[in-house]
Amino acid sequence: MDTRSQNRIIAIAGLIVILLLVSTAAVACFEKKLSFNDENVSYFKDSAEINKNVIRYAKNLQRYYIYYNKFDIDRATLKLSEIDNYISTEEMTPEPRKFSARIQPFGDGKEASENSNEGILTENPESLYNFDIETSTIDSLITRQAELSDAINNYNSIENYLLTNDDFHYSIYSNVLCRVIATNTNDFYQEGSYETISITDPIFSVKFNNELLNSSFTDRGLKLDISIPVTTSSATKLQMLTLKDEIRFNKVLSSPLLPLCLLAAAALVASYLYLYQDEQTKKILAELCRQYGRIPFVFTVPLAVMLISITVKHSRIYHNMLTVSIVNNRYFVLMGAIIISCFTMLFFALFLSNIIIIFKNPRILYNSPSIRIFSSAFKDIQLALKSKRYFLTGLLIFQAIMILWIIGIMFVSLIGVDNTIKTLAVYAVLSTALLVFGIIFKAIVSEIKLRYYLQELADGNIDAIPIQTGPFSKSINNINKINTGLQKNVNEILKSERLKTELITNVSHDLKTPLTSIISYVSLLKDMDNENEVAREYISIIDNKAKRLKVLIDDLFEASKLSSGQMKLDRMYSDIVALLDQAMGELSYKIEESGIEFIVSTSSDSILINIDGQKMWRVFDNLINNILKYSAKGTRAYVDIKEEEKAVIITFKNIANYNMDFEANELFERFKRGDASRTTEGSGLGLSIAKSIVELHGGIMNITTDGDLFKITILLSKQ
Repeated sequence: MDTRSQNRIIAIAGLIVILLLVSTAAVACFEKKLSFNDENVSYFKDSAEINKNVIRYAKNLQRYYIYYNKFDIDRATLKLSEIDNYISTEEMTPEPRKFSARIQPFGDGKEASENSNEGILTENPESLYNFDIETSTIDSLITRQAELSDAINNYNSIENYLLTNDDFHYSIYSNVLCRVIATNTNDFYQEGSYETISITDPIFSVKFNNELLNSSFTDRGLKLDISIPVTTSSATKLQMLTLKDEIRFNKVLSSPLLPLCLLAAAALVASYLYLYQDEQTKKILAELCRQYGRIPFVFTVPLAVMLISITVKHSRIYHNMLTVSIVNNRYFVLMGAIIISCFTMLFFALFLSNIIIIFKNPRILYNSPSIRIFSSAFKDIQLALKSKRYFLTGLLIFQAIMILWIIGIMFVSLIGVDNTIKTLAVYAVLSTALLVFGIIFKAIVSEIKLRYYLQELADGNIDAIPIQTGPFSKSINNINKINTGLQKNVNEILKSERLKTELITNVSHDLKTPLTSIISYVSLLKDMDNENEVAREYISIIDNKAKRLKVLIDDLFEASKLSSGQMKLDRMYSDIVALLDQAMGELSYKIEESGIEFIVSTSSDSILINIDGQKMWRVFDNLINNILKYSAKGTRAYVDIKEEEKAVIITFKNIANYNMDFEANELFERFKRGDASRTTEGSGLGLSIAKSIVELHGGIMNITTDGDLFKITILLSKQ
């Protein structure tokens, strides 16, 4: 591991230690000093467990010595037997009725709260067996049977509880009789005890059996004292030891020196990082701030409000947390509190640093993720409206309204929630809802953009789709890559065609000058009197080949101009019928020599159309020459001109003198000739030039074959 990596690990560890120390100091600041110490501690009042147990103990004493004071268990048991025997002797026994006991037996672990009316009884229990069986109905006897059975069970449960309980000793003194009437020890006031409490103490101001627990004794002239004897149970002793440990630990944990020492230790670690790991520490802190800055404020601000609200309203939760957790070995609770404090401290540190950065440079706010998100959403809605996808646009606007509504709820509702769990639940639910609606919003935007940009590409309004970011943008970017690749290939092809055209044009131009000289000098040689027949024959051959070469060069030059788009049309209304007649007239000598009969038919003697007459004459010239070169001898060629409402259709048909074992449209390719052996004269550019001229006019030119029949159709628009 290199030095830089080691320094980075040290810096990260140092920052974590600082965060833990500061967070623990923050928790220690909430630690409250106990209101009691070793000198004034009361186990009955200051120990929650002992307090709960002694109140329960007093309740059972009240039940046993006051409510069941005159209850004769023997008579009750005898009466229950009499009722059972009487009911069993009846010929018809009604179905027993369920009875809910007013006092639940001890031992089930269910105790009501201190202020409840648990165990309310509306009559004395001795009345349950003081009645005449003979004068009672079967229904009333069944009810009495259940009530009496329940009272006996309760009495036995309470008596067993008081006999077996080792936690406390009690003494009940009668002011009327001036003596102790009940106790569970030999000498209550002389035995050793940790603490004694009277029933008149405020902790016994608990409503029980329709009266306060302490007044239920004093109103009857009874004085009840309860003590924790030295022979108390181990469970009670453990509670007392725990209380002493709380006092001992609380002296240290509630001292203001503890958070000061923790902050001093954090300052020492911070000093070390500043002196020896300053560069790495700044980089880590800058990265933390940068990552935090990526979180939209619609999440951070409500979270900050929620944390502040929880801290203010529920600060008492942290009171004595350190003391209770350490004494009761609740280290997981303590670590959880410290970890929560760590995240809270880190969050607020980043939150405040972000506010300071924005305060120093407000322009940063315009580039924040939240502003970018809202700006992007606004542009997305504008594009959706522009795309005219009304259903998707309406759905998108609905999503935007829902998102704004949820954000408003996040800012408003979290302040009024008192319960911490409810607050966290509300924040989690709203954040989840916001994320869900945000994802749906982006999905709809992606679908709208995909359709919109595809249509724009198809219409030729744009050359490339802007690069998209975020979820659901991969498809659009992939289409853009395909479009870019196609454009690149097309540009390369066009570049190649342009270079080829330029080469042909330049070569044609460079060949024209020497060829013109050759033709001129050959013409001069022909005019000279040369008696040598062989020489004259050679001169004639040179003359013919030179003229053919000139035609080929002219065709090349014209084809290159057409393919490069340099040729312009000089349109005017011309008679297409007269133009065909002119072309055939100029080639009449060739037609006569070929032995091919041309049959021309037109739908009208004169058909006017807006064309470039010279260029269209070239089309006719090329097609007629093509027929003369490749038609079978002694056959007929047909030329038809048909005028329709919006177009003129010109058809050339002839019988080929060769086997057409190729696709007809291949003849439109440059230098392609029907005569594969190339024994006939021709450049292979005639049909290509003709097609280019027709298409330059906005027309269509097609070739079809049927056996030896060769057919060319030209369609020219009249508009």
